[in-house]
Amino acid sequence: MQRKNYFISSVLGLSLFPGLTWGDDKSTNVLSTITLQAVDGQESETKTSVATKFAHDAVDIPFSRSFLSEEILKQQDVQRIDEAIQLVNGVYAQNNYGGGFWDNYSIRGFTTDPNVSATIIRNGLSVNRGLSAPRDMLNIESMDFLKGPAAALYGRGEMGGLLNITAKKPQWEPQGEVYLRANTEEKYRGSFEYTAPINDQVAYRFAVAHEDNQSFRDYVNSERWFFSPQLSWKISDQTQLNFDSEITRQKGLFDRGISAYKGQIFMDRTTYTGEPSADENEVSDQFYQLHLAHELDDDWKLNSAISYKQGKIAGSSNEPRNFEADGETLNRQRRQRYTYTADRLAQTELLGKVDTAWAKHEVLVSAELGTLVFDQRQFRCDNGRAGFVNGGYSNPSRYCVNQINVNHPQYGTYPKEMGLFTNTHEVQDYMALNLQDHMFLNDQWSILIGGRLDHVKQSLDNYVNRIYSNKTFNEISPRLGINYKVNDHLSFYSNYGKSFALNTGTDTSGNVFAPEKGESYEMGSKYQPTDNSLFSVAVFHMKKRNALTTDPNDPSYQYAAGEARSQGVELSFKTQIFSKLDLLANYTYTDAIITKDTNIAKGTRLNSVPRNNANLSLDYTLFDNEHRKAGIGGNLIYVGKRNGTQNDQGNLELPGYSVVNLNAYYEPNSKFRYQFNLNNVFDKTYYVESYNEMWIQPGDPINASLSVQWMF
Repeated sequence: MQRKNYFISSVLGLSLFPGLTWGDDKSTNVLSTITLQAVDGQESETKTSVATKFAHDAVDIPFSRSFLSEEILKQQDVQRIDEAIQLVNGVYAQNNYGGGFWDNYSIRGFTTDPNVSATIIRNGLSVNRGLSAPRDMLNIESMDFLKGPAAALYGRGEMGGLLNITAKKPQWEPQGEVYLRANTEEKYRGSFEYTAPINDQVAYRFAVAHEDNQSFRDYVNSERWFFSPQLSWKISDQTQLNFDSEITRQKGLFDRGISAYKGQIFMDRTTYTGEPSADENEVSDQFYQLHLAHELDDDWKLNSAISYKQGKIAGSSNEPRNFEADGETLNRQRRQRYTYTADRLAQTELLGKVDTAWAKHEVLVSAELGTLVFDQRQFRCDNGRAGFVNGGYSNPSRYCVNQINVNHPQYGTYPKEMGLFTNTHEVQDYMALNLQDHMFLNDQWSILIGGRLDHVKQSLDNYVNRIYSNKTFNEISPRLGINYKVNDHLSFYSNYGKSFALNTGTDTSGNVFAPEKGESYEMGSKYQPTDNSLFSVAVFHMKKRNALTTDPNDPSYQYAAGEARSQGVELSFKTQIFSKLDLLANYTYTDAIITKDTNIAKGTRLNSVPRNNANLSLDYTLFDNEHRKAGIGGNLIYVGKRNGTQNDQGNLELPGYSVVNLNAYYEPNSKFRYQFNLNNVFDKTYYVESYNEMWIQPGDPINASLSVQWMF
């Protein structure tokens, strides 16, 4: 099968670029000032390989990205992806499904599919779709947020961008780490990781983490387990086989946050309006991958991978529905859910360098083949829903009364029986072919031309509404990038691209959604004065059809909006001052609105996307010698006002906020590291995001954490 894939990829690559000669052809002209490397280059602020699949300085590529190193993640005490995105320009928190049961965010104003967790790629390879528990940081070495058409290379995620995780790998030198952390909100975490060689050819890594978390929110808690066995086998000097796996289980109280009445937030941020004894949910996922990397020669490399991912979430909840006229009696809907996803994915990619008389080429040919299964069953009892007959109740108002007083909550009164409301079985069979040529014409000019062909068959059986759908889609998504490098430190670029992605789930009528289609334009510049410094600016304009958003007629559902547009400016600056002070600063202006829709007025701002967002982080090294090291730091996060509900009335606007966090660390020797973090120093009351007026997630009050790290 691998030989067949390689043959097909090679033929396609040669037919796409006629007249090219192999890199060892003595007749070609050599552009000596350009050095090309394989895809496995080291990621850093100024160097990247995931944006084009070939390693380059940031000034050599016609795309923008934001990078978070392992040191930054450690210094800022990042425990989840939703904390990491606060340090990145143009990336904003979105609905995290019941208080942290999965990761979800928007990039440049456009969010990922709200029916499933955010799609993330791993080590520059596509990873399976479907449900995922929030990603654990134990396996994460660094994070790359690819922006615009750079993300379209992977054919999944958003037109706005996509997150790539560089994962830790087995090493051939024994090393281990024990990590313990405690937080004043009674959040406790412990982890262990160890890597070592079995022999000269095989190495392993094992990681395990456990959390027991309380919350500033009344009754809200969670428990989490994470396991990750890994193996690496050096079959030869040219070939390596890697086995990766991650197994996660998280259970806790389902929490939709607090609610607003007539656009005003008056509830205490600690008040829980679900049922402490009945609303426990559990999300789990398993990921397994075999990755074979083979160097054909100095210029060509083949990557192939097969992977399997399974995820599920199950549990019950009593969720806010609407207020009575008194403004304190909250009507709730009771739901019981079971969602299951399974995805099988095979992919192969051929990467190589070809010299011609007029350019140096970096060629990529890749293919994907996979199947996603998405099953949903939901039972519901909801007094506010007219015509609720699928549950079998002739008089739902008699059985489904479910209220709570938000000022004086009394728990324990809720309907015990529910009727079947959702029962769907969805299958997506997908194939994709990706072609790309990055052409370096001379020392200054380079052009990237690429495209992705997606062939998807989507079938959905809706057993409740008795609607059965089978559709086939064939879409081509082109991308183009032009880069002008003034010198080794300064470049200007522009890019264009289109995107295509299927939406999962159904609307209020039980019908499948139309697929998303997007288009993006971007211009920008990068200035890299030193190896540790990078200043970048980007101006972008994107539009997308059929973006999923909250149904204004029924907030429990999404619907495909007619057309949305997002445009703005991103500024980012990373540098080291006087060898002891590291500075990271960024600012983003995002204007994201509905431009065409039958239910929402033109000009309505997209949900939970601020127009203005900024971040400033400073880290100062007090001393650093061969025996000891210490430093202090902090960051200021500003998030502007946001639309809190996706309708044309503007009933809820989340206020802007500024949060200050401080940190300090001390390493008495190479074996130990102690760290102290103080978050939300001034105890600001703020709201991270909202799905609608009823589901608003408040941010954490002032809290402190202390951690110790033992390396052996």
